[in-house]
Amino acid sequence: MHPDDISWEQAEETPDNWLLQFLDLDILRPVADFILKHNRDNTTEFVSYNISLRMKYRNGATVVRFSQPGAVFCPEEKVVNEVAVMRFLMDQTSIPVPFILHSGTKKGSPLELSPFIMVDYIEHETKMYDALNISGCLKEERGILDPNIDQDRLGILYGQMAGILL
Repeated sequence: MHPDDISWEQAEETPDNWLLQFLDLDILRPVADFILKHNRDNTTEFVSYNISLRMKYRNGATVVRFSQPGAVFCPEEKVVNEVAVMRFLMDQTSIPVPFILHSGTKKGSPLELSPFIMVDYIEHETKMYDALNISGCLKEERGILDPNIDQDRLGILYGQMAGILL
């Protein structure tokens, strides 16, 4: 059997209710304790490949993001790569990147839920996806670059990243 077929079968075996467990207080409490252990200074956002939990404080917030099993292959490698990219962007650009408080493997997460990244929350008005997308495009549809986007705005959003690649 081809390794991709094995990975595909393993992804299909992942329970559909993995995301629903985050509505259980017996899961949320250990996750909250885990966040507090790594940053002391509850909104849940369901996205395609991760679940993000935000703990708000008086003077800020912390986000812990867990990779969703079955949504990606090699979730631990994904997290390691994301942390590396975030640190690179932080070091090489002025793009606002949240400070990484902690990251780790499934074994290092509370209740061994999934590989994770814990970061300081950055207040924002919109996401880059929404800023670049055609106005009114449904989230369920694949994003399409707005042909009427202001060139200065596009330059600001992509300029530093393009400089890195070139």
